[in-house]
Amino acid sequence: MIEIPRFGARKEPDQTWTIFDRRTGQVAERSGLIMARLSSNVVLGLIQILEQI
Repeated sequence: MIEIPRFGARKEPDQTWTIFDRRTGQVAERSGLIMARLSSNVVLGLIQILEQI
């Protein structure tokens, strides 16, 4: 069985990125950190970390 990734990323109009929870549609949050207004350099790494938690 192939598991669908829980988290995704979307590019915002201001050219930053937001990581969101595919199950809820809400912006991802971990340890009080809101995963929004991110640079493209960190998005993929953060998604990989979130998927492992």
